[in-house]
Amino acid sequence: MIKRRTKRTKRIKRTYGMKMKTQKKSKSIHYQNNTLPKIYVINLKKDNTKWKKYKTQKQKKLISRYSACLGIDPQDKYISQFKKNEDKLQIMWNASPKKKKCTAGILTSHLGVIRKIHKLKNNFPKNGVLIIEDDAIIDYKRLKDSLKDIHKYNDSIIYFGGTLHPPDTFKNKKWYDNIEVLRKSFQKNNFNKINPDKFRILGGHGYYFPNWDQVNNLIKIIDAKKKIRALDSEMVKLQKQGKIKYFYYPAISFLDIQDAKKGVHGGYFERNMEYY
Repeated sequence: MIKRRTKRTKRIKRTYGMKMKTQKKSKSIHYQNNTLPKIYVINLKKDNTKWKKYKTQKQKKLISRYSACLGIDPQDKYISQFKKNEDKLQIMWNASPKKKKCTAGILTSHLGVIRKIHKLKNNFPKNGVLIIEDDAIIDYKRLKDSLKDIHKYNDSIIYFGGTLHPPDTFKNKKWYDNIEVLRKSFQKNNFNKINPDKFRILGGHGYYFPNWDQVNNLIKIIDAKKKIRALDSEMVKLQKQGKIKYFYYPAISFLDIQDAKKGVHGGYFERNMEYY
C-alpha cells in the first residue's frame, strides 16, 4: 500500500533535512586529530544504514568504529564475554528472553570498548575517550569548546549526552512537569554538577573518560559485582555515590531521532535529547 505524503510528513522531512544540514556543516570544520578525544562509535557491522552518517567523519579520522555485539545471535568473538554478562545480568523479572539477550548484547558492546581502552594504560589518548552509540550525532564545535576547561573535571567520568529522569523512580510523573525549571538552572555551554537529589542521567548517547584512571575505576567496580544491571543503570548508582559527577550542557552528543527510533528502546524517544 502506498503511503500518502501529508503536509505534516513533508514538514517533518523538511525540518529533519535542516537539522542534518546543520550537522554536516559542523562536520565540515577541519580539526587536527590531536585536538579531539578518541571517539568510538558502537555500531553493528551489518547496520550500514546507521553508519552512513559517520562515513565522512571516519574518512577524516575523527572517529573509530567499534563492532557491536548482536544479542540475539552474538558473533563468535563475543560468545564467551556475552555468556558471562548474560549470566550476571539483573533485569526485570518479566523481561522476555529476547529483551534480556538484547540488553546483554548492549552491555557486552559497551564493556567491550571500555575494556579495549583499558588496555591503553601506557598509551591513553591525551584528549581522553568519548564513547557513543550509532544513533547519536556529535556537535564538533561544542566538543572542541568543551576541551578548553575539561582538565578541571578529570576526577570523574563525564556525560556528554544522556536523558534526565527523576532521582527516585520513573513513576514520579510530577517531576517531569517541572523539567524545564530544572534545565534553566543549568549553566549553558559549560560543565555542570550532577545533583542526585534532584535528577539522574541515563542513556549511552555519549560518555567521556578524561584519563585511564577513570576507565580503571569503572572496570574494577563492574568486575567486582556478582550481578550487574544495564551499564547506564550501573552508572546511575555511581552518580548517587558521587563517583560520576559532571555533565556538559547542552549535550555534545545527542540523538539522530530517526535512527534512535529504530533501536531496541526506540519507542521511548520523542526528541533528540540535546537538552537531556
